[in-house]
Amino acid sequence: MTIAMKTIERARAIIVNPNLTWATIEQENSAWQDLYMPYMATLAFIPALASVVGWSVLGIGSSVQLSPLTGLGLMLSQYVMTLVMVAVWGWIIGMLAPAFGGQASFQRGIQLTVYASTPAMLVGVFSAVPALSLLALLGAVYALYLVYLGLPVLMKCPSQRALPFLAVAAVAGFLGSLVISIATSLAVPTPLPVLQGNKAVGDAGFTMQPSGTTTTVPAGSDPSNSNRDATAKPKAPVYAETLQDMAKRLEALAAEQEKTKK
Repeated sequence: MTIAMKTIERARAIIVNPNLTWATIEQENSAWQDLYMPYMATLAFIPALASVVGWSVLGIGSSVQLSPLTGLGLMLSQYVMTLVMVAVWGWIIGMLAPAFGGQASFQRGIQLTVYASTPAMLVGVFSAVPALSLLALLGAVYALYLVYLGLPVLMKCPSQRALPFLAVAAVAGFLGSLVISIATSLAVPTPLPVLQGNKAVGDAGFTMQPSGTTTTVPAGSDPSNSNRDATAKPKAPVYAETLQDMAKRLEALAAEQEKTKK
């Protein structure tokens, strides 16, 4: 079986039959480099390329369109950001495992996040049509469900603690991805500030015009001070006490569910 076929088969298996696939993955002893090449490196390319098609080729209602150079920069930054986020999330899960009765393992954490991210990567194709990009949330939700199923298998945490583990890991992963996204956007601007501020931003290589017209602005133009204000990034404070309280509540809920089943 070729590498491409193995990638396709594993992606299909983790989506269609996750329980059996997690058991199979648990028997594998793959290094994180082998998980990234070619599996994750291939899947992460799907949403990155789709985003460029949506923003640079199709535009948003023919009113916002990136220049080719800016589109390429956006694709590369999103691609690298995706690879980094999956690795960081795997590291976080590996470090959190002992707190929920599991075994700390960076390798297992990477296995979990790489394969659980499969549906999120595949539905990233909807980014090619900005109006349908919200459908990518469906892939993210299913990815979290896969993490929930995989935690007891790969991280060896008790099944009754998988739900609070998932909740804390999801929040930590979101905060981690937010930090990475902000850091990346400092180097390569994204179209989001334009949509929020309804202003043209020259240094991002795009502009917004009335419906029915499309104008691209070459990278390198100097934005006005008002446009610079539109790129302000929100702060993301971390409340450790809140996360711990949420975890305790979810653990109590899981315990009550176990008593009810008995």
